[in-house]
Amino acid sequence: MRRENKAEVLRRLRSVEGHVRGIVKMVDEGDVTYADVVQQTNAVFSAVRRVNALLLKDYVEERAEQEGVSEELVKDLAKAIDRVTK
Repeated sequence: MRRENKAEVLRRLRSVEGHVRGIVKMVDEGDVTYADVVQQTNAVFSAVRRVNALLLKDYVEERAEQEGVSEELVKDLAKAIDRVTK
């Protein structure tokens, strides 16, 4: 994994971790609705999907460099990844 992307992945994962801790606290304190918990867990799912998109793009770019694939193809694949992971 590229160093700059590794830092971003770690930042995002730490954010997800903090968000999950916040949800645990909400549920533990008990003064929360099901809708609130579902909304927050859905936000975590979205954040993890964004991490997956970043990882997939990094993988595609790394392999493209190794295999000598055109930048145009890499851009097309990155767009496809964005569409699938949203």
